[in-house]
Amino acid sequence: MTAPNIAWRRSATLPLAVMLAAAFAVGCDRPGAPSASAPPSGTPRVSAPPSSTPTPQPSPEPSTEDRCLDTYPGAIADAAFLPGTFGAEQADLCYRVRPARPGEEDWPAEDHLPQVCASGTLPSEALVADRRGGHRLWNSSSTPGETSTAVYDHTVTRYAGTGARGYLADLRAAVNRCGAYTRDGARYEYSVVSAPKLGDESLRLVLHRRYLQPQEATPREARYLIAVIRRGDHVAVVFDHGWEGTPTRDRAIIDVFTQAAHLLPTP
Repeated sequence: MTAPNIAWRRSATLPLAVMLAAAFAVGCDRPGAPSASAPPSGTPRVSAPPSSTPTPQPSPEPSTEDRCLDTYPGAIADAAFLPGTFGAEQADLCYRVRPARPGEEDWPAEDHLPQVCASGTLPSEALVADRRGGHRLWNSSSTPGETSTAVYDHTVTRYAGTGARGYLADLRAAVNRCGAYTRDGARYEYSVVSAPKLGDESLRLVLHRRYLQPQEATPREARYLIAVIRRGDHVAVVFDHGWEGTPTRDRAIIDVFTQAAHLLPTP
């Protein structure tokens, strides 16, 4: 199964709008209109002396928009997704990212969808008609006035034909067929655990990850819950990432699973 890409794509709309607004506010006076910083009438303007050395400009930061190779229509409605607690920290997911070029930042390894086997592609992947997802930062505490920050990825995929049923069957078969594998200095192993049914059909997975070497300020070993929920030809996947290597409390993330199931489009 080919690894869903580990980068996530930030929306560029707001930053671009802010930059454009700033540009117009600072350097785009209308013809004939006095500048807010213009000196009073009759005061001579003093021009800055020409500089023989051009001012160095900062290098542009690598853009995830440029690196994302996803070609999904992305037409799945916002109503199919849970909002994050902290709106500014939500981002669109990118599932396929081109490799970094020299000088570009290489994104950290993080799966948005279960990568049960070390390699290979699930047969149902050929039947994906649309896919859209979000990276959510939220407060997982149920105690008033208390904040317990956590992160999860929420993906909704629409399949053609028998793809939705096939995806859950493919995951079950992959768990039985593939064992643990090592990637980026950590050992990954998936298993299926029993859980109440959600939607028309559901599957709950556990990812057990263990770093080969001790990590600074991060647990060396952790267990993350993942829900895969089908309703008709749509499948929701909620993948817990916890916070700084520590998984979200089971009760809190399971409540997210239930809410995500209710939001799936009805056939």
